Parts: sequence; C-alpha cells; structure tokens
Amino acid sequence: MGHPDPVAERTIVITGGDAGYFELMRDCIDSLRATPEGRALALGILDCGLTEEQRAWCRKRDAVLVAPGWDFDFPGRDRLKDGYKALTARPFLPRYFPGFDLYLWIDGDCWVQQGDAVTLFQAAARTGRLAVAPEIHRLMRHYRHAWAEFSSVNGAAFAACYDTETAERLVRYPLINAGVFALAADAPHWQGWAELLGEALQRSTDMTDQIALNVLVYDKGFPCEPLPSRCNWPVHHATPVWDAGRGLFVEPAMPYEPLGILHLTIYTKRLAALDVRELGGPHDGQVRARSLRWPGRTAI
Repeated sequence: MGHPDPVAERTIVITGGDAGYFELMRDCIDSLRATPEGRALALGILDCGLTEEQRAWCRKRDAVLVAPGWDFDFPGRDRLKDGYKALTARPFLPRYFPGFDLYLWIDGDCWVQQGDAVTLFQAAARTGRLAVAPEIHRLMRHYRHAWAEFSSVNGAAFAACYDTETAERLVRYPLINAGVFALAADAPHWQGWAELLGEALQRSTDMTDQIALNVLVYDKGFPCEPLPSRCNWPVHHATPVWDAGRGLFVEPAMPYEPLGILHLTIYTKRLAALDVRELGGPHDGQVRARSLRWPGRTAI
C-alpha cells in the first residue's frame, strides 16, 4: 500500500445527517473552517434529508453534497429514517467522494476546538492504519463507577450483532468510537468493514457500524493507530474542564491538556448546559453551568 505524499495528497473531511441534525452539523462545519487545518481540506456532506436552505448554507462553505443510498439490504430497514444512511454509508466514502487520498469522517455532533487533532488524524492515516481515538482515559466514568452500565449497554450491542462470546471478550477492550476516524483511500479496511457491517445488520441495527469496526480491529486484526482521547472526547464519559485563562475546554485532570475535538455524545447533545468545573479566573475551582457547544456559533 502506498503512503500519500503529505505535500501532494488530497484529504476530504466528511460529515452528514438529516435536517433535524443540521444545527449540530453547522457547529461541526464552522468549527472546522475556523481552524487553518480544517480550511485546508475539501468538505463533503452526506445529505440524508437536508432542506434546500440547509443545502444552500453548505454550498456557501464550498461543500460537495452527496445523497447516499441504502448500501445494504437488511431486516427492518424500511422502518429507519434516512439519517441512518449516514451510518451505513461510512465504509463507502471513497465511492461517494472519489478522487482523494485520505478520508476523515467527523460526526455532526462533534466540533473542532484545536486543529492539531485534524493533523494528527491525517498523519495516522498516512501509515495505512485506521486512525481512531478509543474511549479510554484515566478519568472516564466507564472505567470507574459506571463500568456496569457501560458493559451492559455495549455488551448487549455486541451480542445482538454477533454473539455472547464475542460480547464478553470484546466489551473489555477500549471501545473504538466510529464518530471520528481517518483512513487512506486504498486501505483494505473499507472492504473489511463493509463485509462485517453487512453481516451484522442482518441481526441488529443497534450501534452496528461501530460494533463492526471494533470487530474489524480486535477480531480480524486490521491495524489501527489509537490516538489520544483528546482527539475525540466523548463528553458523556467525562465532562471537560473550562480553562478560563486559555479560553479552552481541557481534560478534567492535570496537566489539563486542551481537547482537540469535543464529541457531544448521547444525551449531552440535547442539553443547553452541563455542570463544568472552572480552572483559573475569578471562579477558579467552582462548578458552574456552561454550554459545551462550539462557542463561535452564530444564527443561521
């Protein structure tokens, strides 16, 4: 497998969703474009049911919009909303957006605080490995008091997609989050992921794209490059700290490394504010209500 020349390579960053997800997608896109690293990339959007006004907003930001089809036939598909296509289309991004060397996917409920995380995903994908950020950190709740909750929810998803033996074995591995990943166009992972996803969808639609990706790496041996959690921080696992002096969200423990990409996972995307501890400034050490949405967002 050839590794792209970082000078000549072409990288596209892709997100997607439906009209109901668009408010979050706007933050994702504009936060990307607010960084030099994000502005340097082509932008693709999986249009899973956007309005004409929303499509026009995307095109003003030089986005290429593609409406994905159903890439798999599976039971219960007719009961799912078109937004689910943003999950099933992921193994086929090189087909939907041809002509690029590297593909960076970022969920619409993520936003970029520091562009160096984008650069790190690109560098990792150049190795030919799958660039991901596993959900593991010294302060994440599911490795502390919430292990029973985490293991039961994710174990059930593994068992539904595959079997109990797979669930019991893999639920103990650091969960690979499929919300942000990067991969070279010619990597064999695309086909391997598609095959596993197509198989699992015959049995379950619960977290199936992410479960299949974990099986691809942990069971099938496809190589991955595990990046630090700051590159895809799942907010529901550990609420970030607000560093008043730097004006940044940081890890909730010393040395308070700035977060690169915040991921408003599960219920956190619906909350106007969370209880956030402050570091420095007039409220040092206090816990105060603060929005974890992208601070630079403006009205449409």
